[in-house]
Amino acid sequence: MGIGGVGATTDALFAGALAEVGADEDEGPVPCLVALHNRPTREVFDRAARLLACEDPVERELGARVLRELGPHDTEGRRPFTAETIGVVVAEMGDEPDPWVLGWMISVLGYHRARQTLDLVLDHQAHPAQPVRFAVAAALPELADPDRTEPRVVEALLRLAGDDNDAVRWYAMYALFHETAGVTDGQRRLWAADLTGQADAQRREELAHLATTLAVDADPALCTRLGQTTER
Repeated sequence: MGIGGVGATTDALFAGALAEVGADEDEGPVPCLVALHNRPTREVFDRAARLLACEDPVERELGARVLRELGPHDTEGRRPFTAETIGVVVAEMGDEPDPWVLGWMISVLGYHRARQTLDLVLDHQAHPAQPVRFAVAAALPELADPDRTEPRVVEALLRLAGDDNDAVRWYAMYALFHETAGVTDGQRRLWAADLTGQADAQRREELAHLATTLAVDADPALCTRLGQTTER
């Protein structure tokens, strides 16, 4: 049976997953990592948690990526080791020197919907490294109040929606207009006016594309504002 199969040993899967993570291919296949995700045992959790303290950043990245999706999640985002995962990630985040690994750690918190870590994640919204800001933008929708998005989350997303990096901007803009809760159409129109008013041609095109992703029954005035591709 192949190394990524259900019959592979945990040792073999960790060795294979380390090679996958170290291959530096963002979109490459990761069958061993996926197999570890599907093996939510105490042994796998403990090994992944220990990796977070290793000297090699690739090993630390592997630990975070295993923990991020270890086991199935329920409707609240809880996985078999969610509480312990949050604890070990938070304990290691403060000492993590590698921005890439730090971004994966923040992503772990988002995937586990660790809402108690919201302010910890918000503290990284202005981090100089793009992978960290990207991780913040992607995680905030999962960490915010699902019934009424906190004003400080909205402020962070508005800030990130003006980021110099297009991937960070897109995730933040999408979150603002698709994944905020308890806000009015009027508030969203104000956000759109603020973003389009400060945007250059490229960013106005991005906002116009965002307008095409809104629901068919979305506020027409909002769609018009976001779809404005010329400066007024």
